[in-house]
Amino acid sequence: MTRDEDIKAYGFTALPRPMDTLLAARQDPQPPTPLTTADIPLPSSPLVDAVLDYAKRELPIETFNHSMRVFYY
Repeated sequence: MTRDEDIKAYGFTALPRPMDTLLAARQDPQPPTPLTTADIPLPSSPLVDAVLDYAKRELPIETFNHSMRVFYY
């Protein structure tokens, strides 16, 4: 595939590299808003509940906690 075909197929568009140039293009830049884990709910379904119960029961606590950090990251 040529570069032009890639852009047409996948929507790849070059962005300016210097951060100042990139941010200057925004009309109304906003400061970052912090999120807590409470702001990001886990999906809710019987399957999610079953998998969480299984993971808590079968994994060492350190592995379970690491998995949750990876999910939230």
